[in-house]
Amino acid sequence: MPISSYPTAGAAAGRDLLWRPTLIVFISNACIMILELVAGRLLAPNIGVSLYTWTSIIGVIFAGMSAGNYLGGRLADRHASRRTLGLLFVLAGLGSLSVAGVAALLSRLTVFEIPGVPLPLRMMLLVAMFFFLPSVILGAITPFVVKLAVLDLRSSGNVVGRIYAASALGSIVGTFVTGYVLVFYFGVRAILLFVGLMLIVLGALVGQWWTRRDVAGAAPAQTEAA
Repeated sequence: MPISSYPTAGAAAGRDLLWRPTLIVFISNACIMILELVAGRLLAPNIGVSLYTWTSIIGVIFAGMSAGNYLGGRLADRHASRRTLGLLFVLAGLGSLSVAGVAALLSRLTVFEIPGVPLPLRMMLLVAMFFFLPSVILGAITPFVVKLAVLDLRSSGNVVGRIYAASALGSIVGTFVTGYVLVFYFGVRAILLFVGLMLIVLGALVGQWWTRRDVAGAAPAQTEAA
């Protein structure tokens, strides 16, 4: 008889109104795209707006997301808990809040006066200073949520499919909302402040640090023959 999961933990996750895996990855991926579009506005005074600019921004952020996916998967295998996931959100929020301050500092640097370094590489270095680390942290969230959300390996395809569909939808919504609404009505620093605070609040809700014990999103899924 197959043992698919530990029912106690699965039932506990089902009763927890704050545990919504698809909503969590929707928000995290929307925030990634918000940061990506804000990056162009934030760095325009330093590196202008060109094909090189957007190539550097997209490449660096996707590199950060890829590294985050890999590191998040390894971390989830060792420390799969809601509190660790909440900590990732808080760190991502703090990283987003720090971008505006770092921008003010780096705006005074002559980044383009590095002898022997090609212009595209200098652009990539500048973008990486701002957005690589927040992208890594946000990229680690999706595999972490997948690890916590899979209750039964027999339905893992459905769970993973829904989570990655929600992450893609979050990226789409984040792109359009930022490009058509947020940038038009709010300044770059206000957007970064909003994203940072939202991620920190979400981290506190997901992690539930006000409880005495850690809350697992799901027990490790297993399939063993009796």
